Amino acid sequence: MDGVVVPGRRRARALLPALALFAAACAPELNWREWRAEGSRVVQMFPCKPVQQQRRLQLAGRELQFVLQVCDAGGVAWAQARVDVQDPAAVELVMQALAAAAHANLGTPPAAAAAPAVAGATPQQASGRFVLAGKGPDGRPLEQAMLLFATGTVVVQVTALGTRLPAAAVDTFLGSVHVRT
Repeated sequence: MDGVVVPGRRRARALLPALALFAAACAPELNWREWRAEGSRVVQMFPCKPVQQQRRLQLAGRELQFVLQVCDAGGVAWAQARVDVQDPAAVELVMQALAAAAHANLGTPPAAAAAPAVAGATPQQASGRFVLAGKGPDGRPLEQAMLLFATGTVVVQVTALGTRLPAAAVDTFLGSVHVRT
């Protein structure tokens, strides 16, 4: 039956890539839920139930208290970090420092970001969506997809980090972010 096209098979073959993307976004290890951390106006979909952590970091010449929402699913760390820099003049500097740190952590040269489309975000030049591929401190390959934006004086970094990122799930994760007014 070589060379014989059975009606409907051509259509089924055309749908396979779309079904594969859908399956990746709906993989059993990814249990999507809308999430908004207490005290935050940022809302997004997470593929697992995040836990809250806090960390003090030196960034852009300031000691800042970061609040993180983090979970692991499907071999990927999914996170949202936010910090209120309280000084409108420091927002851009902190965003630039976060982007530079992400590039440095994976050993990649600075790259231009794609313009983000975060509903309700405050326009900032350093806002953007980054896709990085490099190596972790242990030398293993890592991929990172990151969205940086601000709402007022609050800087937000949304990140997916793993050895291999599922494109459809990353698009769902980053594309779901918005700011409630």
